[in-house]
Amino acid sequence: MAKAKTPKQLEISIRSLKRKISLLEAQKKRAVAAKKKTPAKKKRVVKRKAAKRKPAKRKTVKKKKRR
Repeated sequence: MAKAKTPKQLEISIRSLKRKISLLEAQKKRAVAAKKKTPAKKKRVVKRKAAKRKPAKRKTVKKKKRR
C-alpha cells in the first residue's frame, strides 16, 4: 500500500498544479493574441518570500587576557 501524502507534500503538489494551469492560460493568451495580431499581456507573477531562518548559534571562544 502506498503511504498517505503529508500535508506539506499535498501543498507542494497543489502549488505545482496551479503553476501548470497558469502556464497553460498564458500559452492560450499568447495563441489568441497571435491570431488577433496584438501583443499579449503578461500576468504579474507573485514572488514567494523565502523562509526566514534563525542564524546558527556560534560558540564563543574565550579570549586570553593580555598581560
